[in-house]
Amino acid sequence: MLPFVTKAASLLLLAAGVPVLADRSASSNPPAFRSTPIRNQFIIQYQDGLDPVARQTHQNQVHAVARASGRYRGVIRNFAIGPFSGFHGELDAQQVAALNRSTLIKRIQPDATVRVSSPLHLNHHVRVRDTSGAADASNIRTVQTATWGQARISHRLPNANSFVYERGGATAYIIDTGILVTHSEFAGGRAVWGANFVNTVDTDEDGHGTHVAGTVGGLTYGIAPKTRLVALKVFDGNGHGTWSGILSAISWASNETDARGGGSLSVINLSLGGDYNAVINDAVSAAVLHHNITVVTAAGNENRNTSAVSPASCPDAIAVGATDSADARASFSNWGPAMAVFAPGVDILSAWITPGANATARLTGTSQASPHVAGLAAYFMGLDGPHTPAEMRRRIDGFATLGRVQDPGPGSPNRIAFNGNALEVNQV
Repeated sequence: MLPFVTKAASLLLLAAGVPVLADRSASSNPPAFRSTPIRNQFIIQYQDGLDPVARQTHQNQVHAVARASGRYRGVIRNFAIGPFSGFHGELDAQQVAALNRSTLIKRIQPDATVRVSSPLHLNHHVRVRDTSGAADASNIRTVQTATWGQARISHRLPNANSFVYERGGATAYIIDTGILVTHSEFAGGRAVWGANFVNTVDTDEDGHGTHVAGTVGGLTYGIAPKTRLVALKVFDGNGHGTWSGILSAISWASNETDARGGGSLSVINLSLGGDYNAVINDAVSAAVLHHNITVVTAAGNENRNTSAVSPASCPDAIAVGATDSADARASFSNWGPAMAVFAPGVDILSAWITPGANATARLTGTSQASPHVAGLAAYFMGLDGPHTPAEMRRRIDGFATLGRVQDPGPGSPNRIAFNGNALEVNQV
């Protein structure tokens, strides 16, 4: 008999941050986030590679039985990511027990609702500056008034003020709270709406996703300003979401990528996480290995081993820890050999949702570190063309600045992400 997971679903959190007030220490830990299982709702994972016809037939049967009771909705959502497949449903205990005995089923776990604590925030207007910069014959661009995160990504040493990059961009799926696509950071159609897996409000009601998107590919604050940003909303304005919504978003991104024929030109950013979850890890692996999507994820904010966290523990994802402007590992950042690289994650300035289309905020968390690396992946794709996820991992590792992270944590790779700025690529 396959094991039936009766334990409450694992803690799910937006691994990213909170806006930092001027009088608040930038190294303060982001708040914890809580999740609770949803009564009678489960995520059912099929055995890998189950025939689509057999899968659909089985789901139809499950749905019919559940609906016949008059009390349960049956199959609500289904997922298909390469050989990974499954569904989310509302089922009674007897039906779940029967599914647990089925040879078609690999895993069953409760779905969970997530609630994010309301963050503190500091908003202010900015004028979007000209990011065209100075160009030479090699098409290298320099922005002299960069954020510290942009500057750190494009220089070997800390405390630089400029952002040096070359033109380029790909497609980045932002699985988060949505994106305020009308923000000035996304002028010219940089951001588009993809899908909504949590409610019917097709915009960012929280701000977190807009901030993340701005760091990936915003006009002013982006690591890859030419990136096409796609909003996949899995958290609402109160910070609520579900594991099943996240699975649906990964499935949507995988299928949309295939439809565009652009797997090796696509990246998913997951600035979220929770306790180890084999279903989530399997879904991420399927997106990477079977759809050629580079998946970048926050390492987590609990100052613990990343191997205990999903999706950061997935060996096929690029898990990112957070550093501050002095190249010290942030006090909250997770650590360990499952991590791939560090990136700026403390007091990060980017787009925000209010007040107005030029709003900004400073946030802290590994959620802010992850989009620096997702942006870096999109930048490399736009610069040099398609990369498989394995090629991208090697490139990020190969360009990284080595040995500068203070207290990286046991087993952590001592690497800070770097964009290969040709003006100083060989500097130590």
